[in-house]
Amino acid sequence: MRQGAPLTMGLSRPLSKVIQGATPLFGATLVPEPQRLLDEVYQSGVDAFDSGLVYADEGGTCDGRLGAWVADRGLREAVTLIGKGCHPGPPDWTASRVRPETVATDVAVTLDRMGVERLDLWLFHRDDPSVPISELVDAAQDQVASGTIDAWGVSNWSTVRLRQALDAADVSPPIVTSSQFSLVDQLAEPWPGVTTLTGFERAAERASLVETGITVMAWSPLAGGFLTTSHRPGSKTDPETTRCYDSLDNRRRRDNSQELAALRGCSLEQVAIAYVANSPMRAHAVCAARSGPEATANIEAATMELTTEERRWLEQGNDHHGA
Repeated sequence: MRQGAPLTMGLSRPLSKVIQGATPLFGATLVPEPQRLLDEVYQSGVDAFDSGLVYADEGGTCDGRLGAWVADRGLREAVTLIGKGCHPGPPDWTASRVRPETVATDVAVTLDRMGVERLDLWLFHRDDPSVPISELVDAAQDQVASGTIDAWGVSNWSTVRLRQALDAADVSPPIVTSSQFSLVDQLAEPWPGVTTLTGFERAAERASLVETGITVMAWSPLAGGFLTTSHRPGSKTDPETTRCYDSLDNRRRRDNSQELAALRGCSLEQVAIAYVANSPMRAHAVCAARSGPEATANIEAATMELTTEERRWLEQGNDHHGA
């Protein structure tokens, strides 16, 4: 049992506290040697890998590159494969694809790309509140019943719709929700239709997720790079990070994180990941490591313990950071 994580209902193995993100496996951020990176990530102790149908480029897909590595290494039963579907796509990236009939189609395409017979976990990548929740729940439950997925969840759904899905499910309820969550507030959407759990105004949503006990896959725990040592607040060379996360309050939280990192003998990035991992929610950090040492540092961060006082000081900056 890697990392000692609790077993999440429907999954055959515990879900890593750190989940390897998809960005190094496609597009402009594709690493030169994907299989070498995946080897190093797996050797670090991470055995859950996030992917998505929309993650693709002219040379291939994240699903395909991940699946090829799993097949080459004979690791299918040793890793957790996470797919996502029902995201807008070409030719109209603004048109909703969140429909019950799309679920089976997208799962089938993902399985074909990965070269596997089932996914451990599949998520709705977006939501469309105009579609009756019962139809989407039934479509996902049908995939569980057919054996193409072991479990399902949602990404970028409101907590209200998630609650409705939990109430509507009669056999296989959703076990995961995935939203942006980090120490710093998300000031603007990085992409259309995403959700965040950060900020004082979302405290009730976080409390609701604590109450349900559902697993939270927190994407962008480093806030689009804002919580990295290489970022410079106010940067004009990284306009999207500045647009989405740069504020006086967030700069103060970043400064607090750097101070705590110095006291703890770790990095700013590790404090940011530890903050997510120590959330009262059942939170797992989706981290897109680009090297073995980076993956190892992420694992170490997820096992760091932060006191309630330390978390409060990171958020609010009082004089009692408990370090």
